[in-house]
Formats: sequence, C-alpha cells, structure tokens
Amino acid sequence: MQPELPHSIFTKINGINTHVLMAGNGAPVVLIHGFMGMAYDWRFNIQELGKHFSVYALDLPGFGYSDKPLSFDYTSNGYAEFIASFLDVYRLKRAILVGNSMGGQIALMSYLKYPERVTGLVLIDSGSYPHSVEFLAFKLLKVPVIGEISVALLNRAVIKIMLKKGIYFDGSFATDEVVNSYYGVYRTANARKMPPLIMRSIVKDEARISSRLSEIKCPTLIIWGAEDRVISPSRAEMFRRDIGNSSVLMMPQAGHMPQVENSKAVNKTLIGFLSKVI
Repeated sequence: MQPELPHSIFTKINGINTHVLMAGNGAPVVLIHGFMGMAYDWRFNIQELGKHFSVYALDLPGFGYSDKPLSFDYTSNGYAEFIASFLDVYRLKRAILVGNSMGGQIALMSYLKYPERVTGLVLIDSGSYPHSVEFLAFKLLKVPVIGEISVALLNRAVIKIMLKKGIYFDGSFATDEVVNSYYGVYRTANARKMPPLIMRSIVKDEARISSRLSEIKCPTLIIWGAEDRVISPSRAEMFRRDIGNSSVLMMPQAGHMPQVENSKAVNKTLIGFLSKVI
C-alpha cells in the first residue's frame, strides 16, 4: 500500500512548468530525485519529514510531470542554476538539499555554485565520481542509437525488471502500482527523448565536481544502501574522505534507494541530522 502524497502543484520556474509536492512548516528542505526518477521517489519520506520541516520535492526538468524542453541545459551546472531559481521562486534564502543518485550530484553542484544558499547536504547513494554508474541499463543510454532504442522499447515489464534487478535490493517493492506510477510519465511530451539526452549531459560535470569536494564546508550526511547495484557502496567512503565535515551511514538490506526500502530508519536519521544543522 502506497502512502498518501500531499497535494501536488505546478509552478513556473524559468518558464518551465514544474511539478512540486510540498508538506509541513519550518526550516526548508528540498528533496532532489535521481536519474529517471521524480518527486514520487520520496513518497515514504515527505509526510514524515513534513512534521518537522517545510519539505519541497520537485520533478526536475526532463523528468516526472515537469516540462521536458529539448533546449534545457541538462548538465549538473544547468540543474544547479534551476535549483537556485526554484529557491528564488519560493523565497527561500537557504535550504538543506537532500539528493538521491543524480540528485546528490546536483545538490553538490548547487553548493559549489551557491554555498551561501545551502545550509547542509544529504547525499543518498550519490553520483559525481566519474564512471560510478555500474547498472548496465543506465550505461547503455550513453551509447548513440542504442540508448534511443532502449528507451523506445521501454514498457511496464522492462521498468519492473529495472526496479527489481537494479534499483531495489528487495524486489517486492516493485509492485504493479509502483511500476504504473513510473510508466505513466512516458505518456508526457518528449519523455522518451530524455533519458539518453540527460545521461549524456549529466556526466559532463562529474570530474569537475569530484575534484572540488574538499571545498564543501557545510555539514554533510552520506547515506548509502549496502546492496546498491547502481553505484558501489565503496563510493560512500570516498565522499567521507573528500568532504571534510561529513559522516556516513550504511543502510543494510537496501539498494540504490534506501529512502524507499528502509524509509523508517532513513527518516529518523534525516530528522536527527537536519534538526542539528538548522
């Protein structure tokens, strides 16, 4: 049974119709989903975190039910600019950024560009180190033609396999309801053009970001699924080594999205960390 999500709204950010879920009151926390994800990725976290903070979960441009313009800058730099504009539209001077996978990479770039806007960082199975992605389905998207063919063949059965064999450690989380939620996005304009385009764009900033991690001074929590098959858990220790004010929490029996598979523990940890940072 899926939890009830807060009412969704659409907000224009730099001319892009952006799907946003919001809950709670208090210090602002922005949840940034990963590659081929959406705000729905935080379905087990938004309401619980909303008991303590003002929580914003958005569908990034190119994903979910937000617009997917072919002209958008889908690099980490382009997304960081978008996050800054998002904060401006919602009149948030500063926020804690929580990013999963590609969302972590975007959160890191946001700090490097606008450190005065970021109170703290939470990196959940985060990208940013070059060649980190080990999941074959994602790696194929980088290859011209093959990437386009892969997305053209995407259907409910393929999404279920990707969730069970790549994203989740516990395949029982890949219910038909969950599969349908992700598949529904591919009825929106340009949706099938996005994965190859964004995968090829987002990797362009990896070396730049990873070489500057020592510049991050804000409190940083690194959460990782111990059974992650998309990005190796060994990357968690690399982040801890390269980011001075950081700590690591390894989540057992969880894959690339521990906020789904081990949501209670992740929520408790986040509330404790965020309360100290604010």
